Amino acid sequence: MPRGDFFPPDHWVDAYEPGKYDVAILHLDQQCVDSDILERGKGSMYNQLNKVITDIPKIVIMHGTPYELEYMETPEFVKKFVDIIGNNYVVFNSHRAKEQWCFGMDGELKGFNPEQGEVIWHGLDPAEWWDLPKEPRVVTMIGPAGLPTYYDRPFLSAIKEELAQRDIMHCHITVDWSAKSWDDYRNFLGRSLLYLNPAKESPMPRSRTEAMLSGCCVLTTPWQDADKFIKHGENGFLIPRDPERVADLVEDLMLNRYKEAIAIGQKGKETAKELFSVERYQNDWKRVIEKVTGKTI
Repeated sequence: MPRGDFFPPDHWVDAYEPGKYDVAILHLDQQCVDSDILERGKGSMYNQLNKVITDIPKIVIMHGTPYELEYMETPEFVKKFVDIIGNNYVVFNSHRAKEQWCFGMDGELKGFNPEQGEVIWHGLDPAEWWDLPKEPRVVTMIGPAGLPTYYDRPFLSAIKEELAQRDIMHCHITVDWSAKSWDDYRNFLGRSLLYLNPAKESPMPRSRTEAMLSGCCVLTTPWQDADKFIKHGENGFLIPRDPERVADLVEDLMLNRYKEAIAIGQKGKETAKELFSVERYQNDWKRVIEKVTGKTI
């Protein structure tokens, strides 16, 4: 996303044409509460457009959750976002994220009014993902650095260490291996037997769905709606925050239950095709846009 330094506020004033559009879709995540990020970083596009666009409804996609080690879901942190978003309608990536932004951990309303937004799970085209013959490999796809508690990077590191002691390599895509192209990524992912998601607060990571559609057997933490669609041992595995037990599971699947892991990956693929279809995703957005604008698409 362009920095505000490159696109000063006057740029949006000059570029936006009132009356030409029906609705605006803007983006934020939990880091944008920082005033510098909101004014000059990745939140500046939202900040500038939100000020300029006053003639049509605005929908804000909240990509994160109110959880970082620095903030720990404090009421003050959530309140800042309520002020930043104002009366705009909010789309959350998971049901748990919506609960956190509205009620926090203790069930007391302290953030957004629940009627001010709703949840839309992402949707992908299954035809874009390659389910290929599997190789004995466990992979994870998250960014190389940043937000250690949010993604639970210490947990991932501990799992890697446990696996290394058993001569099993875990591949952190973007760190241990980098794709040369999208096809290269799809080929590598599609040939991986196991996909590990260690994240604590990342709401509905798209990479996990990509892995499911690629036929990988998914091992995921139960947070942020994962426990709503992963049935342990049937279409994937819900893992505890215990590196040794996770390593035990990986080793068992690779050495003793290889065919079972493939079969579980296929069931996960069917789950993803049903719940994360692009058609459902488009219909959800059509409904929300019609609701917010009062117009039929």
